[in-house]
Amino acid sequence: MPAPFDGDIFRFTNPDGSEISVRGWGNQFQAVFETLDGYTVVKDPDSGFYHYAVLSEDRGELRPSGTIVGQTEPETLALPRHVRAPRSAARDEARTAHDQGPRRRWEVRREQRRAHRRNEAGPQAESGPEAAAPVGDYVGLCILVQFPDVQGTITRDKVSAFCNQPGYNDFGNNGSVHDYFLAVSDEKLRYTNQVTDYYTAQHDRSYYTDPGIPFGTRARELIVEALDSLKAAGYDFSALTSDGAALVYALNVFYAGERVNNWSEGLWPHQWSLASAYAASAGKSFYDYQITDMGSQLTLRTFCHENGHMVCSFPDLYDYGNESYGVGHYSLMCFGGSDTNPTHVDAYLKNEASWTSNLRTVPTGATETVHAGTNDFLIHSRNADEYFILENRQQVGRDASLSDSGLAIWHVDETGSNSNEQMTPTQHYELSLEQADNRFDLEHRANAGDSEDLYGGASAPGFGSSTVPGSSWWDGTASGLEIEEISDPGPSIDVRTKGVGNAMTDITGTWAMLGVDWGCTGSVATAGPFTFNADGTWSYAFGGGRWLQVGDKVMWNFTNAAGLVYSADASASAMSGAMGYLTAGGIKGCFYVLRTPTPSATPAPASLEAIAAAISSLLLGRQGGDITTSPSGQAGSDAAVGPA
Repeated sequence: MPAPFDGDIFRFTNPDGSEISVRGWGNQFQAVFETLDGYTVVKDPDSGFYHYAVLSEDRGELRPSGTIVGQTEPETLALPRHVRAPRSAARDEARTAHDQGPRRRWEVRREQRRAHRRNEAGPQAESGPEAAAPVGDYVGLCILVQFPDVQGTITRDKVSAFCNQPGYNDFGNNGSVHDYFLAVSDEKLRYTNQVTDYYTAQHDRSYYTDPGIPFGTRARELIVEALDSLKAAGYDFSALTSDGAALVYALNVFYAGERVNNWSEGLWPHQWSLASAYAASAGKSFYDYQITDMGSQLTLRTFCHENGHMVCSFPDLYDYGNESYGVGHYSLMCFGGSDTNPTHVDAYLKNEASWTSNLRTVPTGATETVHAGTNDFLIHSRNADEYFILENRQQVGRDASLSDSGLAIWHVDETGSNSNEQMTPTQHYELSLEQADNRFDLEHRANAGDSEDLYGGASAPGFGSSTVPGSSWWDGTASGLEIEEISDPGPSIDVRTKGVGNAMTDITGTWAMLGVDWGCTGSVATAGPFTFNADGTWSYAFGGGRWLQVGDKVMWNFTNAAGLVYSADASASAMSGAMGYLTAGGIKGCFYVLRTPTPSATPAPASLEAIAAAISSLLLGRQGGDITTSPSGQAGSDAAVGPA
C-alpha cells in the first residue's frame, strides 16, 4: 500500500498459483514479511517462489534458504524466527527504491515552498506564488478502471460520494475525502474530485499485474491508456487545479477488484509519477498519480494520505527503512490511525500549509490557552529550520483513534529526515514528538504511540531545560523554552511559562556616601562610607545591622536604633528611597546612597505608610517563597537575603 503498513496480513502468490499468508511491515520502498507463526520470508529471484529467509554469510542481507515456504516445517530446519537484515541495509534499500524513476512533482513544489519561507520570515511566513499553499478550491481527477475479465462493482456514484459528499458515512467512513480536508484545514481547503465513468482496459488484468515487468511500468501504461481514452472522447479537463507549470495536482486511479500482486510488483498500490508529463489539453498536463485497488470497500486513510502528497506537498513522516515508527499515529502522513477515520495532520504540516487559525509565539512569564479541534498553535523558533510547535490533541472526532490526549510538543528541524531515528545532533527526525515518558518508543520502534506520550496534568506537568526530555536544540544548546505548568488534558489546555527575571543589582561592597534628609525638607546630611556584606550584615563607623534584597528592592535595619528601617531602589551606582521609625508619629525622611562620592539631587519625599508598605511587600514575598537564601548577585537568583 502507498501508506505504511504495520503487521497487516497479505496473501502472496507463487508461480504455480499456490498462496501463502504473510504478515508485513513496511511501505512502498522497503518491507519485511513473515509467516503468521513468525518465520521471515523472501522471494527467490531465480524461481519466483517464497522461501524461508536466512542471513547471508556476512550477515548483511536476507537471502532465500532454499526451502519453499510450506513445503517443510521450519522447526525441523532450526531456523530462527523474526530474522532481520541490519538497519543500514534496510535504510540503503529504501533509499535506492525511493530514488529510482522520475522525481515527484509534489517534492519540487515542497522545495519551492520551503525556500520561500526561509527567505521570508521563517515558519510563520505565508507561501509565495510559485508554491502556493493548499488554500481555497482544489479539484482533482479520479479515474475508474476495470478490466475485460474483472468488472467494477462499486458504482461511479458511490465513488463520487466517497470523494465529495458532505456528511458521507458509507463503508463506515467518517465523512468524505472533501470532509476530511475541510475539517483538518479549519475549512481553508475545499478539495473535490471529478470522478470519471469506468474505463475498460485494453487487456485482461493479468497483463498489468505481470510480476516479470519492472514495478510501475504497467501501471503507467494503464493510466496513459485511460487518459488517451478521455482525451479522445473530448473530456473537459479545464476545471482541474494545476500548478505554475500547468501540471494537475492530483490524479487518483481506482482499479476494480482486489489487489492480487505480491509486494512491489505489477499493480501493487503506490504513488509515483508518469515517465513524462502527459499533455491532456491546453494548460493541463498530468504527472503525479496514485493508484490503488478498490476491493470491496472504500476507506479514507490511504486516499487522504496520498492526496496529502499530491495536493498539499506533504512529506512522508514514517521511516522508509522501517527501522522506527516516525511520528506513529499522530499524523495522517505517518500511520494515521483508523482506515475509516484517519487522524489529523500534525501541527507542523498544518502550519506549513497555511492552515493555522491562531499561531502565537510561546510567551515568557505568561499563560496561554491552547484549544483542541482547531488549528490553534504555539511556536518557539530558533530560525526558519528549527523550532518547537505545540498543539492540543484529544481522543475525539478525527483523533478518536489516538492512544493519548494532551499537549503535543513537536520539535521541528526541516533539514532532518524521519528516516533518521538516531537522535543525534547530525542525524535526527524532521519532525519529532517530544514523548513525555522519555522512552522515545517511536524512535526505538517499540510502538506507534501510547498513553504516556503527551503532556498535561500531574504525570507530565512541564517541559524545559531541567526536564527529561528537555527543551534543548538539536546541537545541545539551550532553547529558552521553559514551560512550568501544563494543565490537565481537555478541550482547552493552559500552558504557563517561566518568567525571565532581570539580573539583580549586586549591592555587596562599600558605598562611599549616604545623604539623609530627615523630614524631606531639602537639608541633607551626609555620612559614610558603609559596607554591605555577603552574609547579610552591613556596617559603618557607628554600628550596622542586617539587610534584605528582593530584585532591586533593598531594605536594612539598625542594631543600635530599634525600629529604624531604610528601604531603597538599587542600581549599580546609586540607591534612593524612604526611611523612618516604624512607630506612631515616628520621624521619617528620604535618602540617597552613592558608590562614589558624587553630589546627587535629594530624593523625592516618602511617607511612613510607603515605608511600611514596602516592608510588608518584602515580607509577603519572603513568606511566598520569592526570596532565597542565596547571596546577593548570584547568577540566576531572583532575590537574596542575609541570615535570619
